[in-house]
Amino acid sequence: MDSLLKKHSTILKTTALILMLVIPFLLYAAAWHGSILQVKLLIAIFVVNMLFVMKNG
Repeated sequence: MDSLLKKHSTILKTTALILMLVIPFLLYAAAWHGSILQVKLLIAIFVVNMLFVMKNG
């Protein structure tokens, strides 16, 4: 697993940054439309993304 993270670290960090910028807008749209399942799913994805960023910087 560590070799995978080291090999693709630049792409993963870029993707994590883009997700950190996009997910709040998707959360807002899902909440506006009242989709509880989508909100919960997006919050879970956001939490995993934030944990990844905190671990790998």
